[in-house]
Amino acid sequence: MLNLADILGVKITATLWDGAERLPYMLVESYDFRKVTLDETVCVFAEPLNAVPPVQTILRNIERIREVEALPVVLKLNGLSGERRKALIEARIPFVATGQVYLPFLGVALSERLYAEPKPREKFMPTTQLVLFSYLYQKSDKMYTSGLDKRLGISAMQVTRAVRQLQKLNLVEVFKDGVQVVIQGKSNHRALYEGTEPYLLDPVREVVYAPRDDKTAALPLAGLNALSEWSMLSPPTVTTLAHYSKTDKISGDNALTDRDKQVRVEVWKYSPTVLSDAPNAADPLSVIVSLGGEKDERVTQAIEEILRKLWEGN
Repeated sequence: MLNLADILGVKITATLWDGAERLPYMLVESYDFRKVTLDETVCVFAEPLNAVPPVQTILRNIERIREVEALPVVLKLNGLSGERRKALIEARIPFVATGQVYLPFLGVALSERLYAEPKPREKFMPTTQLVLFSYLYQKSDKMYTSGLDKRLGISAMQVTRAVRQLQKLNLVEVFKDGVQVVIQGKSNHRALYEGTEPYLLDPVREVVYAPRDDKTAALPLAGLNALSEWSMLSPPTVTTLAHYSKTDKISGDNALTDRDKQVRVEVWKYSPTVLSDAPNAADPLSVIVSLGGEKDERVTQAIEEILRKLWEGN
């Protein structure tokens, strides 16, 4: 059943409706009744226990229910055909169903899409991703936040905000050990990583094709080239590198024109090497997130192998 609280943006409470005791036996056996409050609007939700009756029968049933308590009556359904939906709306019978809502007494009519614009899911801040990955790379299930700012090259306030976001998303527990702040994942490392996938931030801000020169030669490997360093995957012919700097820009073209003279440079939102054990490659988790759109089975197998090795015995 769709989450009405998210859809309507209102506080919703539901309890058993005691008025059902005063209804005819036939109705009590045909519906499950709930008294529902949508912010300050109280109504009765009636969910058919068997086949949904014809519209005229529903209208008569609603009249009987409203004789017991003069409240709006909403038909609660698991599914709804286009033909039946049209009939219910024409009869002005309020309903909620999977992907569909019609509550004329609230002035609400939502189609299968529910919103003209989907509600965006919260994403990690770049610093939150750095703190999370720092935790996931260690073997312990606890991590002290002291010194993280220096290790990650960010401010102490950014560490604090990152920890708050992880806590807000119910991903970690935060407690004190003396004066030290400690974070602990609410599941093991692999499960925590998989649980955070909807919030993970693609570290790549943009891609440019830059000249193959001394400047790009100093950049760490990224993308499929980095992945090929840790697996049996063959590297692509055009080398992918990562670059992060608040001051030093990488200039290049938007398209590849000469694969022998150009490299593919990903401009990152945070340092690609601050969490990496190898200075010549970006850290594996960030690379994997950057490859989120890859559908090649060889790539997905290589990623799975890297994740398995990363948390063996954890």
